[in-house]
This record gives sequence, C-alpha cells and structure tokens, in this order.
Amino acid sequence: MPRRPRIDLAGYHHVINRGVNQSDIFIDKSDYDVFLGIVCKACKAYAVVLHDYCLMSNHFHLLVETQRANLSLFMKHINSNYAIYANKKQKRSGHFWQGRFYSRYINSENYYYTLIRYIEQNPIEAGLATRVGEYPYTLAACIANKQTPPPCTLHSKLLSELDYANIQKLIGVALNNDELQILNDIQKQKVLSQNQVNTLAYSKTLQEHFKQTKRDEAILFALKDGYTQASIAKYLGVSRSLISKIVKKSSIFSTPDPFKSTYDDINKFGKDRTPFLFIISYNQNKIFAKSLDSLDDDICYKLEEWRNYPVKKREKPFHFSKSPIDFRIYKDALEKVLEEIRSGNTYLLNLTFKTPIETNYSLKEIFTYARAKFKLYYKDEFICFSPERFVEIEKNIIATYPMKGTIDANIPLAKEKILADKKEMAEHVMIVDLMRNDLGIIGSDVKVEKFRYVEKIKAGKKELLQVSSRITAKLPEDWQDNIGTLLEQLLPAGSITGTPKKSTVDIIKSVENFDREFYTGVFGVFDGESLRSGVMIRFIEQSHGKLYYKSGGGITIDSDAQSEYDELINKIYLPF
Repeated sequence: MPRRPRIDLAGYHHVINRGVNQSDIFIDKSDYDVFLGIVCKACKAYAVVLHDYCLMSNHFHLLVETQRANLSLFMKHINSNYAIYANKKQKRSGHFWQGRFYSRYINSENYYYTLIRYIEQNPIEAGLATRVGEYPYTLAACIANKQTPPPCTLHSKLLSELDYANIQKLIGVALNNDELQILNDIQKQKVLSQNQVNTLAYSKTLQEHFKQTKRDEAILFALKDGYTQASIAKYLGVSRSLISKIVKKSSIFSTPDPFKSTYDDINKFGKDRTPFLFIISYNQNKIFAKSLDSLDDDICYKLEEWRNYPVKKREKPFHFSKSPIDFRIYKDALEKVLEEIRSGNTYLLNLTFKTPIETNYSLKEIFTYARAKFKLYYKDEFICFSPERFVEIEKNIIATYPMKGTIDANIPLAKEKILADKKEMAEHVMIVDLMRNDLGIIGSDVKVEKFRYVEKIKAGKKELLQVSSRITAKLPEDWQDNIGTLLEQLLPAGSITGTPKKSTVDIIKSVENFDREFYTGVFGVFDGESLRSGVMIRFIEQSHGKLYYKSGGGITIDSDAQSEYDELINKIYLPF
C-alpha cells in the first residue's frame, strides 16, 4: 500500500517519532540535552521555530512552525544526526527509528493551544506527572520552573503568552472527547501532490483568492492551491489560453538551478562544520553544494567506504555496445595537439571524446553495480565510477594521487613494461610536477611520498594496472573554514588537463569537439572533520534519452595515434 503523501508546506506541524520496536531513545539526561541541541541547530539551519516539545523515553513530540516547505529536510537532519550519536553511544547498529516520522499539519491557529495541551498532557497520561510542568523534558517545565528555555523556542508563543501563574489554567486541563476528535480529523485533510510537493488543496475559495490580490498573482496562487486552469478561467470569465499565457510568463513554478552554488557556499559549510556533498564541473561554471542530511534520494555517492546507498548484488545479465569516433577524426585532433606540443605551448594534454553507448541497464543500475572507489549518481542525468582520487584531507594534511599510465594486466610482464615505458614515464613525471606546484600554492612542506606505484583495477571483463603517485602538503589548522577557496585554487585537476595548465586548458577548448560539462570535474564529501574527493572520469551522461560515455588519455610528444586511440576505446567499459 503506498504511503500517504506527507504534507510538507509552511505552517504548524505536530511531529512524532519513536524508537524502533518501541525501544528507548533517551537513556539519561545527557541524551535529552544532545537531542535538543540537534533540534535547535536544525531550527537555525532551516528557519524553523520550535513552539513546544515533550521528550518521552521512547518517543518525542515537537510542535514546529516552518517558514518554507522543508519539514522533511528538517526532520531528516534531526533523525540522522541523533541516530548517529545514539548508536555510537549505545554501541549498537541498524535502524534506530521506527520510521521517518509522523506529522500532523495544523492549518489554523485555532488549534494551537489544543495541540499544546495534547503534547503537554503526555507525561500525565503516562503516569510520569500529576500536573503540567512537573515532567522535566517539556517547554512547560521550563516556564513552570523558571528555567532558561532552549534557544530555538525563544519565538514560541508559549514563552510570550504563558507564565508561572496562568500555565495550569491555559494548558493544564486535559482534552475532552470533542477536542481529541478535532485532532484526529486533522489527519484526514485532502493533500495535493504536484511536482513532488505536497500541499493542502483549496485552502481558500476562488473568491477569497481574488478579493484583494492582483489578478495575475491570484491566478498563480490559486493554481498552487490546487485549482485547475479551467476552473480559474471559468470563474474569471476569460479564456483558458489567457490563463496559460500568464502561467508561462511567471517563474513561480520554475525549478531552481541546483548548480548555482558558489565557492563561498562551500566555505560556509566548512566553517559551520556541516557535512556536505559538492560537485564541480570541469570549467567550474556549475557548482552543486548541499548538506548530506538534505540530499535528495536520487543523489548517491561512494568515496571508498563512505556511501549513502545500500549494496546490492547484480543478478540480471547486461548488454553493452559502443560506437567510437572514426580513427581519422581522432588522428586529426591528435595532430593538432602534437603541433601545439612542438610549438612549446603544452607538454602534456589530456585529449577526450564523447562516445555513444547502448546498454539494457539504467544509469542507476550501472551506478549501483559498478565496482570503483569513487562513484556518483546524479538524478538519472550522469554517473561516474572513477578509480582516481582527487584530494583527501585528514587533520591538516592534504594528499593528491595523480594517476597516469595504464596497461592490460594480462600482458606478460605488464608491471615491468608500464614502469619502463618512456612515454608513460614522461607523462607521469610532468603531472606529478604539476600537482606538486598546485599543492605548493595552498600548503607547505610539499612531499612526493610515493612515486609511480602500481595498482590493479577492474575494467569490464579484464583487469588493468594503473600507475599513481602520492603527493602531500601541510595546510593551516583552520583549513575547514576555506574548503571552497582551496578547491578553487586547485581546479581544474591537473591530471585531466595537462601542463602548463592555463595554456593547455585553452588548447583543449579549441581541439575537443564537445563540452566536457561535469566530465573531468570533481566531487567529494566533507564529513565535518575530513574530506575525500574523486575526479569524475569513467563518466556516462544521459541526453535526450541516449547514453554517452566520455573518455580520453594524456598526449605527449611521444604519443602514437593508434595506441592512444586504442586506449580511448579500452576505457569505455562497465566495471562489473
């Protein structure tokens, strides 16, 4: 049976959640304090007012007022952060909560005190108190005992309208059957679900909508209230096409661009020590940054053991085919790059192309089953399953791992051959030198700790050996306050552009026949203390119902057209 749509619009909400199997969620006083601290932090982040609360041993009640349609995000922040705290403290694992949460939407202030009385009477009904204010973990207790209330309740009407003298008179009386029925009826309100946003249908009549508001604005608000264009046109005595034109001119129903974040936004997340995900396009004109507790369900990531999706075993067979560009087109582009190298404008350039592919798997399925250290799935628009780390930061040490040089692991003496290859050696030395310089811009004490070590990776049905190095530098102790600034100084990644970086980027723009967009950009997660990130290679995007795989390789003066073309094609695979 499908879950009833959750009402997520702005206004008053009574929120309840319980421990799984009715187990205790609060063990001692410190747990209650930590929970209220998390609630107040969420209130600040999501512009929510906490009007009342009652924290019982195995469940809680919150009366909150949201300014925006963000109740689900607000509660996700609370539930996830407290569950992490409690599981760690209690040395337990698995589900902590009985479910996401249960909520009632209160569409009238007339029921405000009715609901508060219901919440504050809970300890009395449970036999834990004889009168309102006796049970310590309620807002009424703060008022009755003249204690300092939690900061997120400072705008609660309770604090301004109640005091020690009148608290029993106003909210100390138990609810009668009629009042309880009113609260039960609230659960049966009609819900309108549109564009994944749930609202109450027809909160006003059309006459009320058009009474004092300008016509065009009233039309838009009436539409959001659940009325159809036809019903509005009939009420106004105008054509439906006129209503349609007014809607098209307005941006009220437009979807905000999720890639309008800035490096300053990333800095702010870091300063607040808020765990977040970032995605940055190759040319840095599109940036996504969002806290982990507010991520949509259709954004998934994996950075080594950090992940936000369940592991699943692949069962159905897959079919995969690719249609690479013609060799002559590739060779012409390669010759242009070699001419730039001979002219001294670049020494190493990462040349990439876009290849149409076909498969019976969806992007989400490819992402779920792909075996890779660094994976990202974004809303059925693109995925990557990358073997290449960009940077990681632990404490105040930043490390990067440039990866240059691959070979079929099944070739006899493959490791010895790749390490002895002069072209691969030159390419790797240049990229290590570039990354040393990049880290030197943002840090000190730069070191190449491991040079040209070999790892094995899965590439479809075969295995490859890849050659990497580890370079480190020391950052200031307050590096978390400037994560955005650090990333801006390091990007674009040297391993997917070339050296010297600036002139090479300009050459790439003139030689490649497509827009890289998010391909060869970076993504990563800051968990509040440390940071991990990956380079978005092994990349598939969906455009107009078709799939495209973007791949490439480094070009130096020693590059051979056929070998580089073969490498381009060999990198087009599904890592199952």
